Amino acid sequence: MKFYNRKEELQLLEKLSQKPGFKLIVIYGRRRIGKTRLIKQFLENKDYTYIFVPRYKTKDMFLDDVAMNSDVPRFSTVYDLVKFLFETKRHVFFDEFQNFHYIDKGIYSDIQQLVDEYKTKEQDIDVFISGSSFSLMKKIFVDYAYPLYGRADMLLKLSPFDIGTVHEILKDKKITSKEDLIRYYAVFGGIPKYYEFLEIPGTLPFIELARTLFFDKRMPLLKDEGRTVLVSEFGGEYRTYFSILEAIAGGKTTLSEIATIFEGKSSTASRYLDILRKEYEIVVRETPILQDPRKSRSGIYRIKDPFLRFWFAFVKRYESYYEQEQTARLFKMFNENFDSFMGLAFEEISKKLLEEHTGILPFSFDRMGRQWGRVKDAPSGKNTYEIDIVAVNEETKDILFVECKWKTLTSNDCLKIISELKTKSGFIDWNKGLRKEHFGIIAKHIKGKEKLQKQGFVVFDLDDF
Repeated sequence: MKFYNRKEELQLLEKLSQKPGFKLIVIYGRRRIGKTRLIKQFLENKDYTYIFVPRYKTKDMFLDDVAMNSDVPRFSTVYDLVKFLFETKRHVFFDEFQNFHYIDKGIYSDIQQLVDEYKTKEQDIDVFISGSSFSLMKKIFVDYAYPLYGRADMLLKLSPFDIGTVHEILKDKKITSKEDLIRYYAVFGGIPKYYEFLEIPGTLPFIELARTLFFDKRMPLLKDEGRTVLVSEFGGEYRTYFSILEAIAGGKTTLSEIATIFEGKSSTASRYLDILRKEYEIVVRETPILQDPRKSRSGIYRIKDPFLRFWFAFVKRYESYYEQEQTARLFKMFNENFDSFMGLAFEEISKKLLEEHTGILPFSFDRMGRQWGRVKDAPSGKNTYEIDIVAVNEETKDILFVECKWKTLTSNDCLKIISELKTKSGFIDWNKGLRKEHFGIIAKHIKGKEKLQKQGFVVFDLDDF
């Protein structure tokens, strides 16, 4: 697959590389996000030495591999190897750098000593470091207790592609359906490596490709991908973290619901959730947009990464069926439940598009997100409400209420939804009596949307995307 996007990252690397002296450039991010590809793209026309650090080899085996696969002599210590590289090379690239942690933790102290030494010299050296263990890479370079704390001249966290770049990738692969664009992005997110799998079976509609990649017993290419991504991160406690993530993917999103895994112990659940949020950055805590997140007790948890959300919902959850090779039954369950999965994904994608294209809204907003809560004095039945997207401007007192539907709607469907939306908006106290209200719908396809737009409603479908 050709190299896409990353223009800003390449410009940052070029700008730093042009500075004289020793530079330590660290790029980290989740597995498959394109760290190695980015650095190799930058070094494409430069003379550099590539060093891959394996996890499951001894120090001597690692040094043997380096000598066998590069123009570097066989050294007896990693210290001597790194000193030689710093002394003789202009560009050095250590890939999967965090794996020194498993070979010999003392190596970090050796490298720190050499980094400090060569930073005082006038010699131009660019040392590139990448790593896929998100938490461990952060510790190595951000934790004060680690020898390499504060040594990086650039610490770059690589983010997933946006939906525009994914659209470009799919167009190059002759996939032009806007519905499939949203489906692919809902499952693969912006992780570039996953889109390379599209080349294996050829151009297929999304549903057929999903059967090939996940539910064909002869070629389940991504069946174990979630486990591969996370087991190395979580180590010996991966089963506990997997249980939490599977519960969230299955609809247990509040602290009390997740605590059922730990016999109702909320403090234990909260501790693990904090680690998943802050250390691994896999889970996010979401609160109603009109509440202060520091004070709100209405927080819910969701899996941040689209692919992991899909994997836990459709693969990990039914792994016993995989073991029994009941792939036809799995595919049937996938077909029956995928539109429901797409509902939340479409809501998040719609929110991102509104955030990126603010000019299409009737006012500029300070914040945007989901809103939910309890209905005061509800006589009976449902005593809660939820609105997919609410955007507000504190200064002008404008507020927008939007429902997202992964469906094809008529104008009458939309008017009914807007009527329900107006009812729900009445449960919200924010600047009541002073605010200017706007209402909208985003759907897969809307028949008669122009008529609704003329009535002053904010109405978009995939044709507008």
